[in-house]
Amino acid sequence: MTLSYSDINLLRYIQKRQRIALSSVANQFHKNETSIRRSVRLINLFAGDQLIMIQKGVCISQISYKQSVDFIQKINGSDYISSVTERFHVMIVMIFFHGYVNASTLYETWGLSTATKKKDTIQLRRFLKDYNLQLDVLKKKGLTITGDELQFRFLVIDILHPLFEFTFDNEMVARFANTPLENYSYRLTTQYLLPAFPNAVQQLNLIFEKQSMILNYPSRKFMLLYICFMDIRPCSNEAAFTYRLPLAPLNLHFSDHPLENKLYNVVASMMNFSRSIEFPHDKTLWHITEQFLEQVVNHLNNPFIIQESFINEIYNYFYREIIINHFRCTFVDKTTEDTREQFKELYELIEKYESYYKAAYQFSFKDEQISTLTLLVQKHILRNRIVVKKRKKIIVMTNISFERISYFLEQLQEYVSIQWVATLNINDIHKLKELKYDYILTFSARNLNILKSHNLPVIRINFFVTEKDIERLHNYGFRSLNHRFLLTNFISEISGKTDTEIGKQLSESYNEFFV
Repeated sequence: MTLSYSDINLLRYIQKRQRIALSSVANQFHKNETSIRRSVRLINLFAGDQLIMIQKGVCISQISYKQSVDFIQKINGSDYISSVTERFHVMIVMIFFHGYVNASTLYETWGLSTATKKKDTIQLRRFLKDYNLQLDVLKKKGLTITGDELQFRFLVIDILHPLFEFTFDNEMVARFANTPLENYSYRLTTQYLLPAFPNAVQQLNLIFEKQSMILNYPSRKFMLLYICFMDIRPCSNEAAFTYRLPLAPLNLHFSDHPLENKLYNVVASMMNFSRSIEFPHDKTLWHITEQFLEQVVNHLNNPFIIQESFINEIYNYFYREIIINHFRCTFVDKTTEDTREQFKELYELIEKYESYYKAAYQFSFKDEQISTLTLLVQKHILRNRIVVKKRKKIIVMTNISFERISYFLEQLQEYVSIQWVATLNINDIHKLKELKYDYILTFSARNLNILKSHNLPVIRINFFVTEKDIERLHNYGFRSLNHRFLLTNFISEISGKTDTEIGKQLSESYNEFFV
């Protein structure tokens, strides 16, 4: 009896959600409900226990995350049917680090037939074409990949960054829930990455401390791998860096080497930071963003005046996403994937106007982008309801992207008085010593346990805030909304300031009051 990559993915998906409609699972995996039931029976039979129950059209997980990880770790190569994508990934990674791959030997090792190898090779050639890369033959060696070096690096990073974690001690370890073939890919890289990793961590901290930027966790992993690759495969004038960007990259100083600095800026342009960053001005993108927001806001039940700051926020979001899409990289944030159910009408309204970006940049919206845009627009809907409040200082501890957290904060401010201090990921726990705050909010049980072990004031809360969350916050001393604040305090804050300084003070400290 064997399990496939699809079976393991199904187990991960249901375990994370604990309870989810069978129809939703079938839709997610593009299968019918009978096929999902069959996979669940196979998983339970393989485990010798009921890991997943299906009752009245609902899939119910019977295990914790740790139990699911323990189960996956016990699956060995002989119990496992790899997917064609996993086999692609192994070959791509092997070629990147070794220069070539002997596919015949590799498939013999896996116990797969020559026919399977031939089919996979044909599909790999097609797969690489989408990345402007080519699969070539090296005489007496095997297969190799040629084409743009930067795209090749990004493809390999995209394969690897979900497969590893880094610890508080800045050590690199394999993700616990890797499949046998994912671990195979990870092991191929360790002899190269482990020696380069400590220096990469040091460089990363140095580079972004100078820029006063904090990367979220997925971006941090991506950038760490890129720095490692710069060490393993240094830039040379002979390398084929022939990429053509749809938009100009950032222009920050990372290196005194011109080519190296430009490449770092391309990578930084795809990263997600704890605060929004300003991208270069592009007339076309700005105009399209204006048109897009005008259509969306004008079709709301209660339209509002579109401030330039709103256009700028959406512009910056699309700028990054268009570059990410150009290189086919993935930074999928699944934490808030039920946004469609929460804001169905707004989600579908935004989806309707993707044509603006599709026509100009061949950029089609995915659920990930529509969900984020839905939250950003909903944030501004909330922001345009004038409220006044006293505030508790909070830090949000999460890996969720800046745009989504900005929605969460705006939503939270509808119920309780808060002042956001910073958004950090759990690996930045040491930075808490430098900040003044009352409480840390987190969505993750793992983060909650880690922060509690450090005796820190932490509260776990749902991303989509519930009545129980508000009640819990009230118990911790968070105040409900009120409609007055002390005039003397406000006057003392703006006393002696110029109009420009007052405007900045109001937008930064009282942005929930003034629109």
